[in-house]
Amino acid sequence: MQINGFRNLNKFTIHFGESKNLIYGANGSGKTSIIEALYLLGFGKSFLQVSKQELVNFDSLGFFIQAEITNQSVENSLIARFDKKFKLQVDSTKGPPAEIGKYLYPLFFSSLNYNLFIDHNPFFRKMIDRFIFGVHALYLHHILRYNHLVKQKNNLLKKLAKPINNSELNSWNKLLSETGFEIVKERMNFINQLNGELKAAFASELEIKYFPALLPNREISETSIFNDLSLMKNSEIRCRRSLLGPQRDRFALMVAGKKLQLFSSGEKKKHLLIVYLAFINLFHRFQNDFPVFLIDDYDVAMDEKNLNFLIDHFPQMQIIATSVLKNEKFENLFELEKEN
Repeated sequence: MQINGFRNLNKFTIHFGESKNLIYGANGSGKTSIIEALYLLGFGKSFLQVSKQELVNFDSLGFFIQAEITNQSVENSLIARFDKKFKLQVDSTKGPPAEIGKYLYPLFFSSLNYNLFIDHNPFFRKMIDRFIFGVHALYLHHILRYNHLVKQKNNLLKKLAKPINNSELNSWNKLLSETGFEIVKERMNFINQLNGELKAAFASELEIKYFPALLPNREISETSIFNDLSLMKNSEIRCRRSLLGPQRDRFALMVAGKKLQLFSSGEKKKHLLIVYLAFINLFHRFQNDFPVFLIDDYDVAMDEKNLNFLIDHFPQMQIIATSVLKNEKFENLFELEKEN
């Protein structure tokens, strides 16, 4: 992997091993930036809420990231570059994230995850969407299309100076009900599979509950979603924004019938990690491969027992972790020194 002009990394090269890798060194040496660059290659965005311009080194006009990826003896070159515009490429050909996912699916876990994902529903919803994309690449098209439609509908609702055309609003609602139904259907199916994996593989009392942001219906369909949107039309016109749909769906993590939000930070970390492990099992079943597991500050994100389980349970999965300290349990060690 080559990185130039990204964060504090310039003309940087690293050769990862096939299994367990640890990047260690002082804070500020660039450890997290390396796995952030890998994540950017897989999803076209950072795992932090930052713009592409904010990722550029102070002394650079743009950044360049290239990684050679080997899957089942086939090697591909993935490139992310930013110079006024951001581009993702597969073997010198433009590649959207849905295409990139065939070659690299990075799975990111850190000590920050458990608070954001468990206590803040929008973050957990995005995590579930990334999980579904990992086992069903076409799902990303539904999400992107739906987000575009919601944006267009909200633009219509925000036209304060003009009367809203009901037929135009009905047209947007029709399109939203079609794409929204595909998203709800995929989420319901995936949550059922993930809950099944939690019970079967880990005998866990953890369960994920999914609550579509729709009016109560015995059966959800394109028609029922369109009817819900029609019933909410006057409320949406008054509020000037869309009030129903997958963009407002809720999830709840329950342990033996109690909300995980009420548990200690240690229990939150443990159970969120179990969700990740159950997803890895599903990913392997669907793709006959493993994601690249990125763990930032692994010794803060998980305890030694969980680390040992992860290493022993998934011996074929490539792990790239960071830490301040060296750990000989990892087969490939990379020390970074902080520049003065």
